[in-house]
Amino acid sequence: MTSRRFALPACALAAAVLIAPAVGAATPSIASAAGRPVPAAPTAQVQGFSVLPAETYVPGSETSGHWTAGNAAVPAPYRGQPVQGFSGTHRNPDGSYLVLSDNGFGAKGNSQDALLAIHRIRPNTTTGATAYERTLFTFSDPKRLIPWTTWRDGGCAAAASLPAGYACPTPDRKLTGWDFDPESLQVGTDGTYWVGEEFGPFLLHFDQQGQLLEAPVPTPGVKSPSNPVLGTDTPNIANSKGFEGMAISPDGRTLYPMLEGSTAEDKAAGLASDLRIYEAPIAKGGTAAFTGDFRRYRMQDPANALGDFIAINKHQFLVIERDNGQGPRAVFKRIYLVDTRGVAAGGYVSKTLLVDLMNVANPTGAGGFADPFTFPFFTIEDVELVNDRTIAVMNDNNFPAAGGRSATVPDQNEFVLIRLGSALQVDHRLL
Repeated sequence: MTSRRFALPACALAAAVLIAPAVGAATPSIASAAGRPVPAAPTAQVQGFSVLPAETYVPGSETSGHWTAGNAAVPAPYRGQPVQGFSGTHRNPDGSYLVLSDNGFGAKGNSQDALLAIHRIRPNTTTGATAYERTLFTFSDPKRLIPWTTWRDGGCAAAASLPAGYACPTPDRKLTGWDFDPESLQVGTDGTYWVGEEFGPFLLHFDQQGQLLEAPVPTPGVKSPSNPVLGTDTPNIANSKGFEGMAISPDGRTLYPMLEGSTAEDKAAGLASDLRIYEAPIAKGGTAAFTGDFRRYRMQDPANALGDFIAINKHQFLVIERDNGQGPRAVFKRIYLVDTRGVAAGGYVSKTLLVDLMNVANPTGAGGFADPFTFPFFTIEDVELVNDRTIAVMNDNNFPAAGGRSATVPDQNEFVLIRLGSALQVDHRLL
């Protein structure tokens, strides 16, 4: 979950989509388009819309939000574990979706009672209602592969104080938002789950019961301020700027985790608009290791951030790039088609505008919205392939925050089907 900074002003950004230069070329300037309307991707069209209410809780689950203030609409603590914060997704063959909840309530210091989980939901664009079907599992580490203290196994007991009404749970090796911030999800060919995470940033590997299969895999040369083994090292990436997106190759043999923000080294080199796309081959035994190589994605503005990153074939990918605005301040929420063909390690991928989420044709008035449709959320963190011509997009609603659709009503979990003007070259192993 990205830290909530709702007061940040949104900037009108460059209208042109530029091909980033090859390594060694001069860094291009980022043009300002202040005052100009953001251009539409004219052929994209809303095909369907569905909503899961903000106050959807896992039945019979533990209370949560004891470290948060809540708000007038949803006072804390909350009556259960909210099904929210969708930061990664996977479409099942039957039309249901797996959704990955992020660390909980926005930070390590307020998400101790948020259990990390994968849920299954079923959007229905005919009725407009998304159904919560069940929680597959909460993540856990029964084999004690994590070499540092977790909240429910030592962290809580060592806390200097606890909020009123909260007591330390019996140690059970379940993982919480104090331990990790999961932001991206892929399912391996063996049915195990790969998660890109932000506190490390780490790669996490879980079995089909949500149990950790190997120790967290650290990113070479990158640590955030929340890294549990930071020690005396200097962090070189900001909090909440780790692996927001992570693609998997069509053959399931390589992961491509992508940072949400630029590293300190890249900023110092004048590359504050650059995001790194790493590669981590998966060995036959199921373990993954970073090669150390990465390619570069150039954002339209250094204040932007990554929302999601998925593959459509072995060299083309989809990227959500967005500003920090929401509601009337939202300006730049886009999906780009990215190509790595011919790009060596350290080089820049090309990008082409696919969908402007602030200006999508909606001639049928899907969801009761006007034409054009806008998706003005602070964090839009899910894009998934439905078929060659259709993608699904979802928001992270930052429960119980408001601001995307209303200044007072908490944002819901919205699901949008978007029909593209032309077919993508999808490798059908990814469907």
